Amino acid sequence: MSKQGGNPSTVDSARPTRHFLLLQGPCGRFYSHLQRAIEADGHRCTRVAINGGDLISGLFDGITLYRRSLSDWPQWLTGLAAHQKVTDLICYGDCRPYHRAAVSALEPLGVAIHVLEEGYLRPNWITCEAGGVNGNSALTRVNLDRIDALRLGAEADEPEQKFKGAHWHYMLSGFIHYFWTLLLTPMFPRYESHRELDIVGEAALWIERFVAWPARKSRTARALKAIARIGRPAHLVLLQLNADSQLRDHSSFRSVRHFAEFCLAEFAASGVTDAVLVFKNHPLDNGVINLGRVIREEAQRLELADRVFFVDSGKLVPLLENAISVTAINSTALHQALLRGIPAMVLGKAVFNHPQIVPRMRLADFFRLRPHKGTASYRKLVGLMRKTSQYNGGYYNSDSRRVLLPRLVRALVDGTPEPRAFELPAAADAPALKVS
Repeated sequence: MSKQGGNPSTVDSARPTRHFLLLQGPCGRFYSHLQRAIEADGHRCTRVAINGGDLISGLFDGITLYRRSLSDWPQWLTGLAAHQKVTDLICYGDCRPYHRAAVSALEPLGVAIHVLEEGYLRPNWITCEAGGVNGNSALTRVNLDRIDALRLGAEADEPEQKFKGAHWHYMLSGFIHYFWTLLLTPMFPRYESHRELDIVGEAALWIERFVAWPARKSRTARALKAIARIGRPAHLVLLQLNADSQLRDHSSFRSVRHFAEFCLAEFAASGVTDAVLVFKNHPLDNGVINLGRVIREEAQRLELADRVFFVDSGKLVPLLENAISVTAINSTALHQALLRGIPAMVLGKAVFNHPQIVPRMRLADFFRLRPHKGTASYRKLVGLMRKTSQYNGGYYNSDSRRVLLPRLVRALVDGTPEPRAFELPAAADAPALKVS
């Protein structure tokens, strides 16, 4: 277990001490910085390592090892939480098997659940939400018509700070984490990964992707030139990672291939002939499915080959500038589309999937009609997110952590309002009218 930290002279002795249990976090040293910030505020932290990457990232901060099976995990964890008087759980994502089991075991005991994720409003934001994120978020159950914009006040208390891209920090942190997870496998022989492939298989795919980068970049350039040459507006489809919980746990699609084939079939059924269909690959796709070939072959079968394109790499914004609609399961890139007022269709259980923001209709009809909901309700949702779950900053570089940590620690310790706190009073609560 970690040591307590902080300067006693700066800690409010009358405030109850919290005990935070930290399970798998973002790759890299973020949890070390978070732990020190929480302890400096006068609270306790316990970190648990379930694989070699977790162990190395917390090696100098004090860490508890778990080396038993996943089936033993809930009982072991509840014993630890009871013995250490744990008050709060922090984990990165709530759909990994160990995290699902932890939430199910500890929430009934009164342990507060805090789930970290990448920001709904990324870049420059992270998510920390009580109870669950994405499809499990309380934001999915909000009726935006009942949210009082006046209670939200300004969309943000402070202006958004922007940071340099952390892509390479992210990649390096991931490489180090999975290198040590593989190297220290004998220490954690019963560990069960949430990932689609084992580390060796995934590494082989990434090496192949890296070697093929010049060819992929060339294919992307050819696709973009062909789209520009045709000169027709584009229906843009944002692809997910095949093993992403947004697809696996929060949608009805079996795989990203199933999703792509569904979109192609609906585009064919729409009867639209004056636009093209453009698939934008996820930037972290490992190539486990050859999506370019899948889309090309299915488009040929549906006699759409001259109006369907696959963009494997490159930036999203130029595609959005030519898009007349955007379709996704639950890509956070939807934020960019909705801010621009582009008609959007969301096919998964997601914080963006509100009837005030996106339509409820068959995808073929959406391609044909493109109903526009306007941006007022979406801006209300953005304000609600920034009041309840979004924190300016990032996990992977020092500047973004410096901005993030003070506000995040305050939220973890003091709590944040629930979305329903911003609802208008119910009609029954309104003062009765006097009859003269």
